[in-house]
Amino acid sequence: MSKQSGICLWFTGPSGAGKSTIAEALASLLIARGCSPAILDVVPGLHRKWFERTSRNKLLRKAVAAASAVRRGETVICVAVSARLETREEIRRLIGAGNFVETFVDAPPEVCLARKAHRGKKQSLVKRARFACRRVLGRLPFWPRSSYQPPRHPDITINTTVVTPGEGAQAVLQWLVDRGYVDAPEPMRNLSSGAGESGAQMAAALSTGRRSRN
Repeated sequence: MSKQSGICLWFTGPSGAGKSTIAEALASLLIARGCSPAILDVVPGLHRKWFERTSRNKLLRKAVAAASAVRRGETVICVAVSARLETREEIRRLIGAGNFVETFVDAPPEVCLARKAHRGKKQSLVKRARFACRRVLGRLPFWPRSSYQPPRHPDITINTTVVTPGEGAQAVLQWLVDRGYVDAPEPMRNLSSGAGESGAQMAAALSTGRRSRN
């Protein structure tokens, strides 16, 4: 990394959008460039406690771990649905706005459902019961809805129905290089200048914020 302070790449998006796949590909790219990122995806010590109704506290514990690593100058890749806007803003404040990169991985609901079904992962009885309760209680006016709230102004947006996981990871790496977070010993290929249709697809699939390195 070319800077002294650390950075947290927070991958958010609906379940099944492809966050973990892109995060793993990005980690491989960073390792190839001499960086050793810490990945916080499914961390046993950070799972939701049995008495917690929402995942907010679990996310805050993950954010605390990320903030500690960022203060040590490390690069952290966090993967979490983190469905609520207010929770993500709280995490941004906890980690530090200048060190927090909100990366929104997006895909239509039907695509996410198909990917989850393809994985063949079956829910436990506890999760099935919890889901059934949510369906009933969700009809009550005072019960909060749990649908995903997209970011208003993410730093990076990747549409995984248009680009592959490898292209998405390369796009995030390009964002880091352009803003001086990662050294670029040799010119990197312009992601939006591909030949023909592929270049146009990449430009349409990736949108980035205008944050400049402080």
